[in-house]
Amino acid sequence: MSWRKTNTTVEKMDDVSYAGHSRPLVSPSADGDQRASSSGNPWVPASAGSTGNRAVTRGEDGVALILVLLAMLVMSALAATIVYTARAETFASGNYKLETEADYLAKAGIQKAVNWFRSNHYQAIQPAQAPTYYAVTTTGAPYYLYTANNSPVQCVSGCSTLNSTVQLIGYGSGSTNFPNISNTASPSTTVAAAFNSDLGNFSVTDASGNQLGTFSVRATLMNYQTVGRGTQPPYTIVPIDTWMITSLSKYTGGQGITLASAEEAAIVQPIYVPNLSSALYGFCSVTMSGSAGVCTDSFNSALGAYGGGNNNTAAAGCNGNSARNIIDTGANVGANGGVTLGSNVTVSGNVVIGTGAPTTCPTGYSGSTSSVLGEVINGPYKAPPPAPTFPTGFPGTAPSFAVNQNNSPQVFPLGTGSTCNGSAANPFEIGSLSINGSSPVVEFVGSQDPANPIYYDIDSLSEQTGDIYVSGYVVLNIQSGLSITGNGTSNGISGDIPPEYLVINYAGTSTASIGGNGAISAVLNAPNAEVDLGGGGHLGYFVGAIQANSVNDMGGYPVHYDLQLGRMGGTMGAPTTTAYSRQKM
Repeated sequence: MSWRKTNTTVEKMDDVSYAGHSRPLVSPSADGDQRASSSGNPWVPASAGSTGNRAVTRGEDGVALILVLLAMLVMSALAATIVYTARAETFASGNYKLETEADYLAKAGIQKAVNWFRSNHYQAIQPAQAPTYYAVTTTGAPYYLYTANNSPVQCVSGCSTLNSTVQLIGYGSGSTNFPNISNTASPSTTVAAAFNSDLGNFSVTDASGNQLGTFSVRATLMNYQTVGRGTQPPYTIVPIDTWMITSLSKYTGGQGITLASAEEAAIVQPIYVPNLSSALYGFCSVTMSGSAGVCTDSFNSALGAYGGGNNNTAAAGCNGNSARNIIDTGANVGANGGVTLGSNVTVSGNVVIGTGAPTTCPTGYSGSTSSVLGEVINGPYKAPPPAPTFPTGFPGTAPSFAVNQNNSPQVFPLGTGSTCNGSAANPFEIGSLSINGSSPVVEFVGSQDPANPIYYDIDSLSEQTGDIYVSGYVVLNIQSGLSITGNGTSNGISGDIPPEYLVINYAGTSTASIGGNGAISAVLNAPNAEVDLGGGGHLGYFVGAIQANSVNDMGGYPVHYDLQLGRMGGTMGAPTTTAYSRQKM
């Protein structure tokens, strides 16, 4: 037993055993004060520093319930979120499936329209009809090619609404406005009626015959032009239609109601690849170097002669826009192998690097990019044109001529008695033709019909002085030698005759020389030979286009490309989709 003093009262404390330890038992004080630990529990040791366990105090027994309720609330919210997300994903997947079905229906409408424009249910307006039905502008002679004045194209005759957009309507607002012409189907119907029957509310079924939905198509004519098709004259003049096609689908899935819809759009047109898309093209290489006169630019012969018909302007180089009808673009230079440009050279267009050149040819571009007003780009392989062929034994007994004076021009073809008629199958034949001396003149008489030029087969042609006149449309097929370094051909700038009037096809492998003071307006094809331009003259220039195995322009000899050559002579495929966009779903 121990004693302690509390305030003024001395209390007696008995020793008791507590949890295996000896602890003093605190007795109540005289004023009823409970002597206990700080927790208020009389059975907790009075020592303030005790580390023993203690019981839960009053007021804390509800906290656990609150925490459990909060946990249940959070878990419920998470469960609800998971259920909502799962349902939303299910709905989204279902909607995506329906929209995809509708999208493929709309695409089917586009493909159906492409096939329709390829079929005999459609009939394009032919070149001879173009100025009657459409608002177009003609290039004039020699080929009278047409280009639409507006985009979309406007109908001026034969349509239900004149001076309005040409269109075929299978759905939506507006009405069909296409010339009242018939197709070549059997039985024949009008183009408008065939379109409405074939592409309006077209039903699509699955393999079991269940209806999946419908699509309807409408078409707007965005552009119209005519071009020449073929590799050599005579060319066939054909139209190129560019249509904007839209297809609206309604997917029903066999349920009789529209579950989803989609609208797709595409540009449909035939792909036309011109034979002469460059001022200079080498099936092996092109090299241009020397003075600043080594250059290319372009003009449009439908708008008149280059530089307004001034020969001095044409011979001076490439003059930008300083004179009339001179264009700083479009006069490309290209090669299947390599293109090399010197520091003083200017190409008013792109440099096109193709593929497939022989391994002996250079490859790629060499030169300063400042020499190219356009871009250096990669292009496809360009196949050489076929070299002209000649009868076995040619020239044989064909007459040869040496023209060396200007008393009177030497005119071809010769007089009566010849068995040749100047056609492609039976051309006029000449052995060697040499033009040299005191201003001699040679004239080749051609046809006034561009679809039927006059053909001449010549073994070799050499012009050192004098002039070559060309009247009408002429094709010269030359077998073994070609040199024009005199005064060139008179169908150039001053005569305002475009280069399409004279086509020179050279089959030989020896170098062809074009230069001096020769002002030449022509198309030159030399697939087996090198063509050297320039040398010795200051009045020389070339109007037209040259494609050869290799081209070397070394002597201040400018080349003026006629943009109309990009439309005269080429290949054209069937209508196809060239651009595509999704309108809405």
